[in-house]
Amino acid sequence: MHILMRDFFDVGPLYLKGPAIGVGCEKQNYSNPDMMTRKTLLLTILWLFASLSMSAQRIKERRVYYLDCSYSMKTNGLWEPVRDNLKLAIDNVEDETTELIVIPFAFDMVHHSQLDAFKANATTAGKKQLKENIDALQLTKNTKTFHNDPIKDFYSNHRVDPRRINYMFLMTDGENEDTTGEFTRLLKQWGEKYGEENVYGFYVMLDPQAKNPEVEGIIDSQPHLWKVESADVNVNLVRLQNHAIFNARNEKYFDLPLYGNLKGMKISASFPADAPIQVSKAQVVGNHLRIQVRNATDVHKMPPSALHEMKVTMSGGGPFDFLVTDKVKVRCESKPERSLKVTMR
Repeated sequence: MHILMRDFFDVGPLYLKGPAIGVGCEKQNYSNPDMMTRKTLLLTILWLFASLSMSAQRIKERRVYYLDCSYSMKTNGLWEPVRDNLKLAIDNVEDETTELIVIPFAFDMVHHSQLDAFKANATTAGKKQLKENIDALQLTKNTKTFHNDPIKDFYSNHRVDPRRINYMFLMTDGENEDTTGEFTRLLKQWGEKYGEENVYGFYVMLDPQAKNPEVEGIIDSQPHLWKVESADVNVNLVRLQNHAIFNARNEKYFDLPLYGNLKGMKISASFPADAPIQVSKAQVVGNHLRIQVRNATDVHKMPPSALHEMKVTMSGGGPFDFLVTDKVKVRCESKPERSLKVTMR
Protein backbone atom coordinates (compact mmCIF):
# COMPACT_ATOMS: atom_id res chain seq x y z
CA MET A 1 0.00 0.00 0.00
CA HIS A 2 1.23 3.50 -0.77
CA ILE A 3 -0.02 6.62 0.98
CA LEU A 4 1.04 9.79 -0.80
CA MET A 5 2.24 12.47 1.64
CA ARG A 6 2.98 15.99 0.43
CA ASP A 7 6.21 17.77 1.46
CA PHE A 8 4.41 20.17 3.80
CA PHE A 9 6.31 19.18 6.93
CA ASP A 10 9.98 18.71 7.65
CA VAL A 11 11.35 16.09 9.99
CA GLY A 12 14.39 13.94 10.06
CA PRO A 13 14.42 10.43 8.59
CA LEU A 14 11.57 8.45 10.14
CA TYR A 15 11.12 4.73 10.53
CA LEU A 16 8.59 3.21 12.87
CA LYS A 17 8.17 -0.49 13.35
CA GLY A 18 5.42 -2.25 15.24
CA PRO A 19 4.47 -5.90 15.56
CA ALA A 20 2.53 -5.82 12.29
CA ILE A 21 3.29 -2.61 10.42
CA GLY A 22 6.42 -0.83 9.21
CA VAL A 23 6.19 2.80 8.12
CA GLY A 24 9.13 4.42 6.38
CA CYS A 25 9.93 7.76 4.78
CA GLU A 26 12.74 7.23 2.29
CA LYS A 27 15.23 9.66 0.74
CA GLN A 28 13.66 12.76 2.25
CA ASN A 29 15.63 16.00 2.53
CA TYR A 30 13.85 18.09 5.13
CA SER A 31 15.44 21.27 6.44
CA ASN A 32 12.75 23.38 8.18
CA PRO A 33 11.63 21.71 11.44
CA ASP A 34 9.49 24.71 12.42
CA MET A 35 6.84 23.94 9.81
CA MET A 36 5.25 21.21 11.85
CA THR A 37 5.13 20.67 15.58
CA ARG A 38 6.03 17.34 17.10
CA LYS A 39 2.50 17.07 18.42
CA THR A 40 0.98 17.40 14.96
CA LEU A 41 3.47 14.88 13.58
CA LEU A 42 2.61 12.41 16.34
CA LEU A 43 -1.10 12.80 15.62
CA THR A 44 -0.41 12.21 11.93
CA ILE A 45 1.51 9.02 12.69
CA LEU A 46 -1.20 7.75 15.05
CA TRP A 47 -3.80 8.41 12.36
CA LEU A 48 -1.75 6.37 9.88
CA PHE A 49 -1.54 3.42 12.27
CA ALA A 50 -5.28 3.56 13.01
CA SER A 51 -6.14 3.75 9.31
CA LEU A 52 -3.87 0.85 8.41
CA SER A 53 -5.17 -1.40 11.17
CA MET A 54 -8.70 -0.97 9.80
CA SER A 55 -8.13 -1.01 6.05
CA ALA A 56 -4.83 -2.64 5.14
CA GLN A 57 -5.35 -6.16 6.36
CA ARG A 58 -4.87 -9.07 4.02
CA ILE A 59 -8.10 -9.92 2.25
CA LYS A 60 -9.61 -13.17 3.47
CA GLU A 61 -10.80 -16.00 1.20
CA ARG A 62 -13.96 -17.97 0.59
CA ARG A 63 -13.86 -21.29 -1.29
CA VAL A 64 -17.08 -22.84 -2.56
CA TYR A 65 -17.02 -26.47 -3.75
CA TYR A 66 -19.97 -27.86 -5.73
CA LEU A 67 -19.65 -31.65 -5.45
CA ASP A 68 -21.44 -33.91 -7.91
CA CYS A 69 -23.21 -36.60 -5.87
CA SER A 70 -25.19 -38.23 -8.66
CA TYR A 71 -25.08 -42.03 -8.78
CA SER A 72 -22.97 -42.03 -11.95
CA MET A 73 -20.08 -40.81 -9.77
CA LYS A 74 -20.16 -44.19 -8.05
CA THR A 75 -20.72 -46.39 -11.10
CA ASN A 76 -17.79 -44.86 -12.97
CA GLY A 77 -15.46 -45.27 -9.96
CA LEU A 78 -14.91 -41.56 -9.38
CA TRP A 79 -16.56 -41.08 -6.02
CA GLU A 80 -13.80 -42.32 -3.71
CA PRO A 81 -10.86 -40.47 -5.35
CA VAL A 82 -12.88 -37.26 -5.73
CA ARG A 83 -14.04 -37.42 -2.12
CA ASP A 84 -10.50 -38.04 -0.85
CA ASN A 85 -8.99 -35.28 -3.01
CA LEU A 86 -11.57 -32.79 -1.79
CA LYS A 87 -10.76 -33.65 1.83
CA LEU A 88 -7.06 -33.20 1.04
CA ALA A 89 -7.77 -29.81 -0.55
CA ILE A 90 -9.58 -28.79 2.63
CA ASP A 91 -6.66 -29.98 4.78
CA ASN A 92 -4.22 -27.96 2.65
CA VAL A 93 -5.91 -24.61 3.32
CA GLU A 94 -3.56 -22.87 5.75
CA ASP A 95 -5.37 -19.64 6.60
CA GLU A 96 -7.85 -20.44 9.38
CA THR A 97 -9.99 -17.42 8.46
CA THR A 98 -10.79 -18.94 5.05
CA GLU A 99 -14.45 -19.87 4.69
CA LEU A 100 -15.02 -23.32 3.19
CA ILE A 101 -18.43 -24.20 1.75
CA VAL A 102 -19.23 -27.65 0.33
CA ILE A 103 -22.45 -27.90 -1.68
CA PRO A 104 -23.31 -31.47 -2.73
CA PHE A 105 -25.69 -31.60 -5.67
CA ALA A 106 -27.83 -34.41 -7.05
CA PHE A 107 -31.45 -34.45 -8.16
CA ASP A 108 -34.26 -36.97 -8.22
CA MET A 109 -36.21 -37.89 -11.34
CA VAL A 110 -38.38 -34.76 -11.10
CA HIS A 111 -35.41 -32.42 -10.59
CA HIS A 112 -35.73 -31.94 -6.84
CA SER A 113 -32.55 -31.47 -4.86
CA GLN A 114 -32.16 -33.64 -1.76
CA LEU A 115 -28.80 -32.54 -0.32
CA ASP A 116 -27.87 -29.74 2.07
CA ALA A 117 -24.79 -27.53 2.01
CA PHE A 118 -22.37 -27.34 4.92
CA LYS A 119 -19.64 -24.83 5.73
CA ALA A 120 -16.97 -23.98 8.29
CA ASN A 121 -13.86 -21.88 8.69
CA ALA A 122 -10.57 -23.63 7.97
CA THR A 123 -9.70 -24.22 11.61
CA THR A 124 -8.69 -27.67 12.80
CA ALA A 125 -12.17 -28.24 14.20
CA GLY A 126 -13.86 -26.79 11.13
CA LYS A 127 -11.89 -28.99 8.74
CA LYS A 128 -12.65 -32.05 10.83
CA GLN A 129 -16.38 -31.33 10.70
CA LEU A 130 -16.35 -30.76 6.93
CA LYS A 131 -14.49 -34.00 6.27
CA GLU A 132 -16.93 -35.91 8.47
CA ASN A 133 -19.83 -34.37 6.53
CA ILE A 134 -18.22 -35.41 3.24
CA ASP A 135 -17.67 -38.98 4.48
CA ALA A 136 -21.31 -39.17 5.53
CA LEU A 137 -22.63 -38.39 2.04
CA GLN A 138 -24.58 -41.23 0.43
CA LEU A 139 -25.02 -41.61 -3.34
CA THR A 140 -28.43 -43.02 -4.23
CA LYS A 141 -29.66 -44.66 -7.40
CA ASN A 142 -31.72 -42.83 -10.01
CA THR A 143 -30.17 -39.44 -9.21
CA LYS A 144 -29.36 -36.98 -11.97
CA THR A 145 -27.01 -34.06 -12.58
CA PHE A 146 -28.10 -30.64 -13.80
CA HIS A 147 -25.05 -28.41 -14.26
CA ASN A 148 -27.11 -25.25 -14.55
CA ASP A 149 -28.30 -25.52 -10.94
CA PRO A 150 -24.89 -25.02 -9.24
CA ILE A 151 -24.22 -21.98 -11.43
CA LYS A 152 -27.64 -20.54 -10.66
CA ASP A 153 -27.03 -21.18 -6.98
CA PHE A 154 -23.69 -19.40 -7.11
CA TYR A 155 -25.12 -16.42 -8.98
CA SER A 156 -28.19 -15.91 -6.84
CA ASN A 157 -27.72 -17.49 -3.43
CA HIS A 158 -25.30 -15.02 -1.83
CA ARG A 159 -22.32 -17.29 -2.40
CA VAL A 160 -20.03 -14.34 -3.21
CA ASP A 161 -18.74 -12.27 -0.30
CA PRO A 162 -17.53 -8.90 -1.69
CA ARG A 163 -15.22 -8.52 1.31
CA ARG A 164 -13.29 -11.68 0.39
CA ILE A 165 -11.43 -13.37 -2.45
CA ASN A 166 -13.96 -15.89 -3.77
CA TYR A 167 -13.13 -19.20 -5.48
CA MET A 168 -15.77 -21.50 -6.97
CA PHE A 169 -15.13 -25.13 -7.96
CA LEU A 170 -17.77 -27.00 -9.96
CA MET A 171 -16.80 -30.68 -9.71
CA THR A 172 -18.71 -33.03 -12.04
CA ASP A 173 -18.33 -36.18 -14.12
CA GLY A 174 -19.98 -34.41 -17.03
CA GLU A 175 -23.26 -36.28 -17.41
CA ASN A 176 -25.46 -33.18 -17.66
CA GLU A 177 -29.18 -33.91 -17.74
CA ASP A 178 -30.12 -30.36 -18.70
CA THR A 179 -31.32 -30.14 -22.32
CA THR A 180 -32.42 -26.49 -22.32
CA GLY A 181 -28.99 -24.95 -22.96
CA GLU A 182 -29.29 -22.94 -19.75
CA PHE A 183 -25.89 -24.11 -18.49
CA THR A 184 -23.98 -22.60 -21.43
CA ARG A 185 -26.06 -19.41 -21.29
CA LEU A 186 -25.18 -19.00 -17.63
CA LEU A 187 -21.48 -19.66 -18.25
CA LYS A 188 -21.42 -16.86 -20.85
CA GLN A 189 -22.46 -14.43 -18.12
CA TRP A 190 -19.46 -15.19 -15.90
CA GLY A 191 -17.10 -12.56 -17.30
CA GLU A 192 -19.75 -9.85 -17.24
CA LYS A 193 -20.53 -10.61 -13.61
CA TYR A 194 -17.07 -11.27 -12.21
CA GLY A 195 -14.42 -10.18 -14.73
CA GLU A 196 -13.60 -7.11 -12.64
CA GLU A 197 -14.29 -8.69 -9.25
CA ASN A 198 -12.33 -10.88 -6.83
CA VAL A 199 -14.27 -13.94 -8.00
CA TYR A 200 -12.60 -16.90 -9.75
CA GLY A 201 -14.23 -20.07 -11.05
CA PHE A 202 -12.98 -23.56 -11.96
CA TYR A 203 -14.89 -26.14 -13.96
CA VAL A 204 -13.40 -29.41 -12.73
CA MET A 205 -13.87 -32.15 -15.33
CA LEU A 206 -13.63 -35.34 -13.30
CA ASP A 207 -14.11 -37.69 -16.24
CA PRO A 208 -13.57 -37.58 -20.04
CA GLN A 209 -17.37 -37.38 -20.38
CA ALA A 210 -17.16 -33.90 -18.87
CA LYS A 211 -15.14 -32.69 -21.85
CA ASN A 212 -17.39 -30.69 -24.11
CA PRO A 213 -15.94 -28.49 -26.89
CA GLU A 214 -18.73 -25.93 -26.58
CA VAL A 215 -18.40 -25.65 -22.81
CA GLU A 216 -14.61 -25.53 -22.96
CA GLY A 217 -14.71 -22.81 -25.61
CA ILE A 218 -16.99 -20.69 -23.44
CA ILE A 219 -14.75 -21.18 -20.40
CA ASP A 220 -11.67 -20.15 -22.40
CA SER A 221 -13.47 -16.98 -23.53
CA GLN A 222 -14.45 -15.85 -20.02
CA PRO A 223 -12.13 -13.91 -17.69
CA HIS A 224 -11.63 -15.38 -14.22
CA LEU A 225 -12.87 -18.81 -15.36
CA TRP A 226 -10.71 -21.90 -15.96
CA LYS A 227 -11.07 -25.63 -16.56
CA VAL A 228 -9.30 -28.44 -14.71
CA GLU A 229 -9.09 -31.90 -16.27
CA SER A 230 -8.59 -34.03 -13.18
CA ALA A 231 -10.26 -35.46 -10.11
CA ASP A 232 -7.77 -33.43 -8.06
CA VAL A 233 -8.83 -30.00 -6.78
CA ASN A 234 -5.57 -29.31 -4.96
CA VAL A 235 -4.76 -26.43 -7.26
CA ASN A 236 -2.07 -23.84 -6.61
CA LEU A 237 -3.68 -20.39 -6.75
CA VAL A 238 -1.16 -17.60 -7.34
CA ARG A 239 -2.55 -14.13 -6.74
CA LEU A 240 -1.18 -10.60 -6.76
CA GLN A 241 -2.51 -7.38 -5.30
CA ASN A 242 -4.45 -5.99 -8.27
CA HIS A 243 -3.70 -2.29 -7.80
CA ALA A 244 -0.67 -0.08 -7.16
CA ILE A 245 0.50 3.55 -7.10
CA PHE A 246 3.77 4.64 -8.69
CA ASN A 247 5.35 8.11 -8.71
CA ALA A 248 7.34 8.42 -11.94
CA ARG A 249 9.34 11.40 -10.66
CA ASN A 250 11.07 9.81 -7.70
CA GLU A 251 10.46 6.05 -7.74
CA LYS A 252 12.14 3.30 -9.73
CA TYR A 253 9.90 0.36 -8.79
CA PHE A 254 6.78 -0.70 -6.95
CA ASP A 255 6.02 -3.91 -5.05
CA LEU A 256 2.91 -6.08 -5.32
CA PRO A 257 2.11 -8.50 -2.46
CA LEU A 258 2.24 -12.07 -3.78
CA TYR A 259 0.16 -14.99 -2.50
CA GLY A 260 0.63 -18.63 -3.49
CA ASN A 261 3.59 -20.84 -4.33
CA LEU A 262 5.57 -19.96 -7.46
CA LYS A 263 7.72 -23.15 -7.22
CA GLY A 264 10.27 -21.92 -9.75
CA MET A 265 7.68 -20.40 -12.09
CA LYS A 266 8.19 -16.98 -13.61
CA ILE A 267 5.83 -14.00 -13.69
CA SER A 268 6.11 -11.43 -16.47
CA ALA A 269 4.45 -8.02 -16.66
CA SER A 270 3.96 -5.39 -19.35
CA PHE A 271 2.18 -2.11 -20.02
CA PRO A 272 0.62 -1.21 -23.39
CA ALA A 273 3.19 0.01 -25.92
CA ASP A 274 1.84 3.56 -25.80
CA ALA A 275 1.95 3.85 -21.98
CA PRO A 276 4.32 6.53 -20.59
CA ILE A 277 5.90 3.96 -18.27
CA GLN A 278 7.22 0.52 -19.18
CA VAL A 279 8.35 -2.54 -17.23
CA SER A 280 12.11 -3.04 -17.32
CA LYS A 281 12.14 -6.06 -15.03
CA ALA A 282 9.78 -8.15 -12.90
CA GLN A 283 11.25 -10.29 -10.13
CA VAL A 284 10.11 -11.93 -6.93
CA VAL A 285 11.57 -10.35 -3.80
CA GLY A 286 10.46 -12.15 -0.67
CA ASN A 287 6.68 -12.36 -0.74
CA HIS A 288 6.34 -9.53 -3.27
CA LEU A 289 6.61 -9.13 -7.02
CA ARG A 290 8.90 -6.16 -7.65
CA ILE A 291 8.14 -4.25 -10.85
CA GLN A 292 11.06 -2.12 -11.97
CA VAL A 293 9.85 0.72 -14.17
CA ARG A 294 11.43 3.01 -16.74
CA ASN A 295 9.93 6.21 -18.04
CA ALA A 296 9.13 6.07 -21.74
CA THR A 297 8.54 9.83 -21.91
CA ASP A 298 9.56 12.99 -20.07
CA VAL A 299 8.01 12.93 -16.61
CA HIS A 300 7.26 16.66 -16.86
CA LYS A 301 5.02 15.94 -19.84
CA MET A 302 3.07 13.22 -18.04
CA PRO A 303 -0.34 14.06 -16.55
CA PRO A 304 -0.31 14.53 -12.75
CA SER A 305 -2.23 11.30 -12.35
CA ALA A 306 -3.31 8.60 -14.80
CA LEU A 307 -4.46 5.00 -14.56
CA HIS A 308 -2.71 2.33 -16.64
CA GLU A 309 -3.44 -1.39 -16.90
CA MET A 310 -0.50 -3.76 -16.55
CA LYS A 311 -0.84 -7.25 -18.02
CA VAL A 312 0.52 -10.13 -15.93
CA THR A 313 1.37 -13.64 -17.15
CA MET A 314 2.94 -16.73 -15.57
CA SER A 315 5.14 -19.31 -17.28
CA GLY A 316 6.63 -22.63 -16.25
CA GLY A 317 3.64 -23.89 -14.28
CA GLY A 318 1.83 -27.21 -14.47
CA PRO A 319 -1.85 -28.06 -15.02
CA PHE A 320 -2.66 -27.28 -11.37
CA ASP A 321 -0.95 -23.87 -11.22
CA PHE A 322 -3.15 -20.87 -11.90
CA LEU A 323 -2.29 -17.17 -11.91
CA VAL A 324 -5.67 -15.68 -11.04
CA THR A 325 -4.50 -12.05 -11.33
CA ASP A 326 -4.12 -11.32 -15.04
CA LYS A 327 -4.05 -7.52 -14.81
CA VAL A 328 -3.07 -4.85 -12.29
CA LYS A 329 -4.35 -1.28 -12.28
CA VAL A 330 -1.41 1.07 -11.74
CA ARG A 331 -1.96 4.73 -10.95
CA CYS A 332 1.03 6.60 -12.31
CA GLU A 333 1.68 9.90 -10.53
CA SER A 334 3.93 12.61 -11.90
CA LYS A 335 4.22 14.95 -8.95
CA PRO A 336 7.09 16.41 -6.90
CA GLU A 337 5.67 14.94 -3.67
CA ARG A 338 7.39 12.07 -1.98
CA SER A 339 5.68 8.77 -1.27
CA LEU A 340 5.34 7.41 2.23
CA LYS A 341 5.79 3.68 1.74
CA VAL A 342 3.78 1.47 4.06
CA THR A 343 4.58 -2.23 4.23
CA MET A 344 2.39 -4.82 5.93
CA ARG A 345 4.57 -7.39 7.70
